Amino acid sequence: MKKGQPPPRTWVKKKNGRASPTGRPAASPFIPRISSQLKPILREIGVPEERPFRPDPFQVQALARLNEGDVVVAAPTGAGKTYIAVEAMADVLAKGGRAWYASPLKALSNAKYLEFGQRFGSPLVGLLTGDHKVNPDAPLIVGTTEILRNQLYDAMSQGVNLATNLVVMDEAHYLGDPERGVVWEEVIIYLPARVRLLLLSATIANAREIADWLAHIRKNRTATVITHQRPVPLHPLFLFPDGELDSLAKGRSLSPKVRHFLERHPRRGPGPGRSTPAYGRVIAALEKADLLPAIFFLKSRADCDQALSRCWGRSDAILADRREQRLNQLLERYPFLRSHAHLKYIRGPGLAAHHAGHMPHWKLLVENLMQAGLLKAIFSTSTVAAGVNFPARTVVLCQSDRYNGREFTDLTATELLQMTGRAGRRGMDRIGFALVVPGPFQNPFLIHALFQAEPDPVSSRIQINFSMTLNLLQSHPPEQIRNLLELSLAAFLQGRFSLDEETTAIRRKLDRLLQGGRCQGPEYASVLYQTRKRLEEEAIRLEQARPKTTWETALRLGLEAGRLFLCADGQIYCVLELKERRGKSGVVAAKVRPDLGLKKGRVRRKWHPLNKITSLLTTRLDIGPETKPQEAMKMIRDAAGLDPRVLNPRDLARRDSTGEMNGLEARLKTLKEEQDRLACRDCELASRCLDESEGGIAHLLGQLRRFEDAGPQSSHLLWTSFLRHFEFLKSEEFVNLAGELTPDGLWAARLRLDHPLLIAAGIRSGAWPEDNPALLASAVAPFVVDKEIESEEAARPLPPELLGAWFKLESAVEPTVQRLKAAGFGTPKLNLRAALAVYSWARLGLWEEAVRLYGLDPGDMAMLVFRAADNLRQMAALADTHPRLAATARTAVGLILKEPVLVPL
Repeated sequence: MKKGQPPPRTWVKKKNGRASPTGRPAASPFIPRISSQLKPILREIGVPEERPFRPDPFQVQALARLNEGDVVVAAPTGAGKTYIAVEAMADVLAKGGRAWYASPLKALSNAKYLEFGQRFGSPLVGLLTGDHKVNPDAPLIVGTTEILRNQLYDAMSQGVNLATNLVVMDEAHYLGDPERGVVWEEVIIYLPARVRLLLLSATIANAREIADWLAHIRKNRTATVITHQRPVPLHPLFLFPDGELDSLAKGRSLSPKVRHFLERHPRRGPGPGRSTPAYGRVIAALEKADLLPAIFFLKSRADCDQALSRCWGRSDAILADRREQRLNQLLERYPFLRSHAHLKYIRGPGLAAHHAGHMPHWKLLVENLMQAGLLKAIFSTSTVAAGVNFPARTVVLCQSDRYNGREFTDLTATELLQMTGRAGRRGMDRIGFALVVPGPFQNPFLIHALFQAEPDPVSSRIQINFSMTLNLLQSHPPEQIRNLLELSLAAFLQGRFSLDEETTAIRRKLDRLLQGGRCQGPEYASVLYQTRKRLEEEAIRLEQARPKTTWETALRLGLEAGRLFLCADGQIYCVLELKERRGKSGVVAAKVRPDLGLKKGRVRRKWHPLNKITSLLTTRLDIGPETKPQEAMKMIRDAAGLDPRVLNPRDLARRDSTGEMNGLEARLKTLKEEQDRLACRDCELASRCLDESEGGIAHLLGQLRRFEDAGPQSSHLLWTSFLRHFEFLKSEEFVNLAGELTPDGLWAARLRLDHPLLIAAGIRSGAWPEDNPALLASAVAPFVVDKEIESEEAARPLPPELLGAWFKLESAVEPTVQRLKAAGFGTPKLNLRAALAVYSWARLGLWEEAVRLYGLDPGDMAMLVFRAADNLRQMAALADTHPRLAATARTAVGLILKEPVLVPL
């Protein structure tokens, strides 16, 4: 099953309606027509009159308030939030200042760069997305939020001010995004108060709460400007199975006609003619009512692509000619798209699919045609509703749930708002429409309720990671970092509610019990306790494993031809050869006795499994493969008169310089050093902290952790998480005992990646392929794939060159992976299919072959390349400490960022 394709659903089939002779409900013929009650609404369709532009009151208000402090603007999609940003930036530039426009997506940043270049002139506008770096010293910079965050890290570490007077954060609802919200929150926390901040969003329900938080942490006057008025009014529609279009609602209630239909025909599982909506019929109904162009939101990529082949019809000749002219212009710019399999649907009925599985420039082509009004319909997944810019007259909702990557969940008010925000084109439509199509996975009652609901409030998504910890330590001592974490949205929201009484009581008891110790509060004590416990438990496990490991090492080193050993039967034997039987290791040996004889010309022998050997003896006879049987027999007979001593396995194991025993001893030594570095070593309370009896410190720490884990995010949890990362970085010697970054920590702080410690482990050991750019890009790829790749096609064996490089890197990284796991930190599942695909792309430049090897959609392969390039750029930033690796990384970026992945702007 491919990424982006949800699993098959299950359903319950219900009997209802009049049965046909085949046992199925009789179906009415589909005849597109318009309800008489709807006709007055449809008369509103048309292009609004051209009028001189006059800013709306909320736009004027936002600009006025921005002169006094920070501003949070919440306004529907298309209401004109960008106008506020443009005017604010124009004012800053006119005064000789500088501005930063941050957006969540590279594609959106690219579009805004071109738009602002036309508005202000190209010399005044720069672009920073990682993939593109254009005019970086311009007074107006457009870029991704991650780039802005990294610039703030650099400014803090160098003790300088960020060179900007205004920061605009577009699509500010990303503050609540589970994966990327942490970056937005970091920017807001780190941004100097002197820099004006403008947040723009269509879906922040708690805008005033966010403004209160900004005022609290930045100490600036902060205004909230909210408008709920859509620039193009929205009218919800319902399509009956027989082809009749009618309104979904009457006033604020569900239409009685729709309600009556739904009560008579409740939702059923898929069956003949019901499992897949008849998209061609829906388009025919929309076309009859003049409701095109439309965006269909479907549940999966596969549904979007398959929908194209289930439609029919042709556009009128004039529209087809205009579309062909524009399409040819775009194909001149992106010639690698000329062979795209979906071009026939654009040229024929004027349809297209748009989702994350398509290449970036295919999506740009589709968006361009849609914005120009040259397509009838687009089939898209709901996940791209927030972050695209191709409005239509109508959006079509075919189900009331969505697949979130793990399961099907009901749509939320925010998700519905993002989708329906595309309905109605400002300047092109006087009214927009949202069409609900009944089906087995459609709940019109839920959709209607969501139309009346407020969007979801934005909550904090901040979480501590190693990159954040390293960068904060580069510019702040730990006690200042605690103050920074108390500025988080999580801490602010938590501060509005009183702590649970039981939790408060536990913290007070701990504060009292920890007096006189070296812990700086219960959170630090909790982290030290967990770290100390983990180190001690691992040391105990290794000590328990030492005898077995010692014995196995002694057997591996000492068990050779001629070695005498004691067997479980109490007899002494002499090894003749090592030999496996039925998958079990063992030896062929002769009993040491004075009457030993020959059998069939060979010394009498017997096979013994290794687990029957109880001791190795110091005596080793000079017996080898070339020794004649008579000579061997004589030596073994003579040995019967000896009194050999038992060999100490430890003496033998100490000779092992590279094996498992050596690794065990090295790890035990490291654990001892880590324990010695803990503050517990010189603390008078160290022994009392292990008291797990009721009311003891360890018992209370465990209770506190359980309560906090079950409760909402808070500054206490953030600080505890920071301390966990901090102590681990100490154990890995990226941080010294004084809490400062070591030389390794300083360069590791520049690895602003998902897994900086794993990348750093490879750098420390010199395991990255520093002389081969293609191999370096390939080796990076598995570290940027978080999800397991599933494919029916077996992966091709890795080329020897890549396999060797990977084994070297894996050996260097694996100890760090194990230590991270032992400490309770997540680690990625490294996928070699990603390495093979990038290797093929870097070496051969055959895009289709690379996509096939990856086993996912072209858009997924492009994302893999972009993310690998991001990681390589971080390596390239280490030119002062690792010049050869940095130079190779720069070359590797150029090898993989090429057409059709990246095209010049």
